[in-house]
Amino acid sequence: MSMQNSIDFTASPARVLLFMTHERPADVPGDEQPLACLLPLGTASFAERTMDSCALAGVRQLDVVVSDSPEALRAILQDGAPWGIQINWHHAKESASPYTVLRAMALQPNQRLVIGHGHQWVASRIVRELMQAPGVALRMGSELAWTGWFSADASSVQALGPHADYQWLDARVRNMVGARCVLAAAGEQAQCLCATDLLAAQQHALDGTQESAIPASWRRTAWGAASPEALVHADAKIQGPVLIGAGSVVEAGAELGPGTVLARDVFVAAGACVRNSVVLSNTYVGGQITLESALAQGHCVQNLKWSVRTVLSPDDAVMAVLRSHADNCTPWTSRATAALLALALSPLLMPALLWQWAVNSTALWRSVPVVRSRVPGQDRLQWVTVRLPQSGRTIDRWVAQFGALLDIVQGRRCWFGLRPRSESEWIALGRDWQDLFGRSAIGLFHAPAWREGQQNLDSESHAAADAFMAVQSTSVGRVRILHSLAWRSR
Repeated sequence: MSMQNSIDFTASPARVLLFMTHERPADVPGDEQPLACLLPLGTASFAERTMDSCALAGVRQLDVVVSDSPEALRAILQDGAPWGIQINWHHAKESASPYTVLRAMALQPNQRLVIGHGHQWVASRIVRELMQAPGVALRMGSELAWTGWFSADASSVQALGPHADYQWLDARVRNMVGARCVLAAAGEQAQCLCATDLLAAQQHALDGTQESAIPASWRRTAWGAASPEALVHADAKIQGPVLIGAGSVVEAGAELGPGTVLARDVFVAAGACVRNSVVLSNTYVGGQITLESALAQGHCVQNLKWSVRTVLSPDDAVMAVLRSHADNCTPWTSRATAALLALALSPLLMPALLWQWAVNSTALWRSVPVVRSRVPGQDRLQWVTVRLPQSGRTIDRWVAQFGALLDIVQGRRCWFGLRPRSESEWIALGRDWQDLFGRSAIGLFHAPAWREGQQNLDSESHAAADAFMAVQSTSVGRVRILHSLAWRSR
């Protein structure tokens, strides 16, 4: 395959094609995101950061080739509207050799094609130069290496063999005859071909030198930046640079940085220590864990310094996958158990119920409508009525606990779940937390917060504790919650 600079490319504008088909590297732990382009590059995924570069380069129409997990890509890229780009979707049957889709496209022979890969980010300058003239984008290091981006005329690109894979394309592109080299500086490219690449790619995103590395909506601090939907306790020990993604929680006493990136929905418990590491989405890091030069997802840790993978037992609740419940319904087993317990406790609680009725001359408890979830795709809320104490007195709280048993019987609560919230408390959570909490039931027992009873920390600490309950609820964790509640009631 060759490139001729004498070809007239003015007949039609350059057409940009992004291949988002590369599978995640085998040495990156976890299996929640099967595509490499969905892995994090600082504050967003490689796919989103690549869309940023295309938008800044002036791209207004984009062809995206997908194979596996197209739904996951559509969920984050939508129709391209957040970037002002119209996306044309193409499906490749084989993720290993996706370039055969080029033969099915109605391409003009002299039209320039800019071809890139979603798991290999380049800055907008590189995209712009490839749009203006044919060339190959190379990165500088110990030796020149291909960045995964090049531009050529359509006739030469369509000549690719039907079984061409990424390695074959890499070899052919770097040996193009007459190709112009576009050199990418260190802060103008990043890739995730392996676990080491993924960790190294975070460096320029962490120091903010990459364009669009930190969104304007993020909270900038002395140690780095955090999403507005993240909760970071003031007593957490953080040494920058550190980036903390949406929905993540960092407890008091947790230690982070430098060189740490927390993806979406990561919970770092008090006592945990994370340095020069990437913690992938939906991961709970317990207080007994120290991560250094590592990648972690769920209960799987890849140590890059020693090239060792460790899989911890989920039952230890030290490292765990944070998974939201499929729905917020009360299981029939929970309802039956609550019914039997309420029936057994009725004779014991009857004197207290009668006493409260006689003294207060009011109902035994308050029936309060609280928010259960948000209607998907709408701003309308779903409500459920639960029984709450009349006051903070001990007798009222115990009576209300009996009422909560009846809530479980009626399917309004679960045994373990979230705290009841009013509409104003729900709205204050933010949309990401609403999505997380909306998939979990209201509970009779709640995870203990950082500092129960301190008014200025209640909202933040309760939200953090509920986030833990929403995504990490093992039998061991539930026993610990009951022990904590019993200890506090002494």
